[in-house]
Amino acid sequence: MAEIIYTLSRHNRDVNGCCFSANSRVLASCSGDKTSRLWDIESGEELPQSPLERHDYQVNSCCFSPFGTILATASSDCKVILWDVNTGECLAVLEGHRGGVRTCSFSPNSQFLISGSADETFCIWDVSTRKLVRCVDKIESTVNACVFTPDGLQVVIGTSNGNLSIFDVHKGNLLKYLGDAHDLGVTACSFSPTFGSADTSGCAPQFLLATAGNDNLVRLWNIFTSSAYSEDCHIDARCVLDGHQGPVLDCKFSANGRILASASNDKTVILWDPLRAVTLHTITGHTRYVTCCAFSPDSRWLATGSGDRTMRVWQITLTERGDLDTNAIILERKDDSQTMPLEKPKKKLLALWTVDEVCSWLETIGLEQYGECFRENAIDGAELSNMTSEMLLNDIKIGPVGHRNKILRSINDIKKEEIDDNIPDEYLCPISREVMTDPVIAADGYSYDRNAIELWLRSGRLTSPMTNAPLRNATLTPNRMLKNIINRHFGQANQPLA
Repeated sequence: MAEIIYTLSRHNRDVNGCCFSANSRVLASCSGDKTSRLWDIESGEELPQSPLERHDYQVNSCCFSPFGTILATASSDCKVILWDVNTGECLAVLEGHRGGVRTCSFSPNSQFLISGSADETFCIWDVSTRKLVRCVDKIESTVNACVFTPDGLQVVIGTSNGNLSIFDVHKGNLLKYLGDAHDLGVTACSFSPTFGSADTSGCAPQFLLATAGNDNLVRLWNIFTSSAYSEDCHIDARCVLDGHQGPVLDCKFSANGRILASASNDKTVILWDPLRAVTLHTITGHTRYVTCCAFSPDSRWLATGSGDRTMRVWQITLTERGDLDTNAIILERKDDSQTMPLEKPKKKLLALWTVDEVCSWLETIGLEQYGECFRENAIDGAELSNMTSEMLLNDIKIGPVGHRNKILRSINDIKKEEIDDNIPDEYLCPISREVMTDPVIAADGYSYDRNAIELWLRSGRLTSPMTNAPLRNATLTPNRMLKNIINRHFGQANQPLA
């Protein structure tokens, strides 16, 4: 659920853009009043170094560098300005566009900044040298949206005539073009930070892109980009999110990728489940069109800006699996950490049990007499999960059939408990439907447990278990980020990665 925490009303014209710093402590807003402002999210107060005043016309877009030290602002005065977030000092004025700059975005590593303009061009800037790297023209329409792919190798451009294009960052050449992505123009685009290859590199990069349009729709796309293994680049329609009654002006994913927010001319913000393509919650409160939205990196806050000249900050409550909690009771104002609900203790995965934990488990099922045998044979959770009756008889020397059956039944019960409603579906292998202990990314862009996908490939099946399309190759790339997230979910944040 989302509940209003602050209403920020220092701007005296439309609020056009908003964004959070990397540590979720600072909120930035930009406006038609030619200023950008910095806010302390803890207190709701404007910071001493704010407002940032240097532009000659309205400020259309703002974005923090991924490291949170620089704020970029784009204006109708044809300029992009870089600001020191801590001091409010102007670091550089980037000039190269001949028309108003509508949008700007940093690359994931903060090396580059991209800006899109009404002059039908986009520019790529080197952040460290403050120099123009490349200006790409012949877009044939105003660039309303631009964003780097999560791996930073390509940029996606959305235009006022409704087209989507993918360009190579380093060469500037067009890789893929899709006409009429939105009938009346693309207004915004955003990549999921967790879907497909977003968390790790792979031989067949795949990403989830959301686009907003003047046709009142949000559209989701599967983006397959070029790599060292293939120059092919695809934009495949995934689904349409239809719920707004007016043009959609912005869209943003939450940091965990489980929520998509869209801001609209109909004065509402809709929170969507992007994987199930369903509405989770509709936020109302603004008195005019909602121009922008942004999630904090910790996914606890949602900021929205409007033509009513206000910024609103909403508290977002998530369930343990990271979904929007539609039944939560929200505190009217966050005071300190003691007001937050305590997390329910999480069970450790069977496959991650130590030998000592296996022996302790034997005691709980009344078979502690076999503890020393398990210890001598170094039976940890990974070994226990693959145990068979023959192994118990021949290797562990457990003679009674009843004792062997009791151990195997208890193991199966533990496995069933692991696959319940409290475990996010993304943690389960699509093949085995068991929690992944060694997730890898296959050539189709999906993650599988290594043992399951290797068995799939060895059986001679060279198609995707998810789409049934042919796999380009049999390369498997470790998904270390997903492995770490799964370990963290079960209280194993310090578990070493293979």
